[in-house]
Amino acid sequence: MIQLVFAVVFMFSAWAAWRRNPLYSRRSILRSIFVILLAIAGALALIIAAVKLTEGKSAAVSFSAMGVVIVVDTLALIFVIQTFTVPTESKPTSLPHATKLVTTNRKKVYKWAKVLGIIILVFAIPGVLIPGDIRYAFLTIAGFTAFLAVILLPVLYWTNRGFDQSLTAVELAPWAHWQYTPEQWTATFILKRDWHRLLWPLGAIIVGVYVFCPGGWLWKTVYIAGVCGVIVAVVILSGRGGASGADKLRAKLLRADPEVFYGRDGIFCDGVFTPWINVSTYLVSATIDERQPRSAMFNFERTVPNPYGPTQVIHIHQAVLIPTGKESDLARLQQELSARCPTARITLA
Repeated sequence: MIQLVFAVVFMFSAWAAWRRNPLYSRRSILRSIFVILLAIAGALALIIAAVKLTEGKSAAVSFSAMGVVIVVDTLALIFVIQTFTVPTESKPTSLPHATKLVTTNRKKVYKWAKVLGIIILVFAIPGVLIPGDIRYAFLTIAGFTAFLAVILLPVLYWTNRGFDQSLTAVELAPWAHWQYTPEQWTATFILKRDWHRLLWPLGAIIVGVYVFCPGGWLWKTVYIAGVCGVIVAVVILSGRGGASGADKLRAKLLRADPEVFYGRDGIFCDGVFTPWINVSTYLVSATIDERQPRSAMFNFERTVPNPYGPTQVIHIHQAVLIPTGKESDLARLQQELSARCPTARITLA
């Protein structure tokens, strides 16, 4: 019953967040529901077929077959939903097949692959070498991480490939291209992103395992330490921990090229590509900050899933220093953004 209540809350919060998106329409909702129901029906048919085909087989064969079916179903559902429910307005600009795409966004996926690979090895090796039942705690974490890698990495790669296609189109046909001296570049403002504190999620995991999960205290403690360690490691290795905000800001700016691209698909600044509008991110306003040094301020909203509560809407603020002699570009940005994002408040010129 509790799971059903949470599921209803999550679905309602996701729908409420989607209603804020400028791409929302009743027609898109009905189309998405139809596609999702068809995809679920196909996934269920594949599961039923796998069960029928593995009747009378050994447990190892049945388990392996079902694991493969679950992975295939999950990936198929994700790709079908992404392909057929994403509005045309948010899809990347089409490019000639011979066009070589940048790899700026896909590099992040390679980093995640390394992180997940390290986590799998860290827990799989002790699970193989340590005798006794305690080994299963390590093997469980390694297996779960491997399952996440098989599901997440292809989806992340596909999504970031779309961002790379959009970024390539922006660089090939920009609305405006601003370049900076090293001194100007280190004075710019980096993209701000809200992120959750780890205290409550880790506390919920600890309480849930100790209170509701069967097993001895030693097994539970090792399992909790492993799970919490994985979460903390992922946060730190993905760049969200460690150095202070000012140090990370300067380091990131020094690594990024001292330039900004504006184009149909989005803005590329501080080494980060942000789309003007898609199913999760959309421009809310674009204004001029008259404080010296004068800059253009772009405010976005992003919908992010929250495994511990309702879907959240976070705010992203991107300030871009206006280079000397580039004030004339503001008129074109005003015109193009007003047409691309009709619901956003654009006051650049």
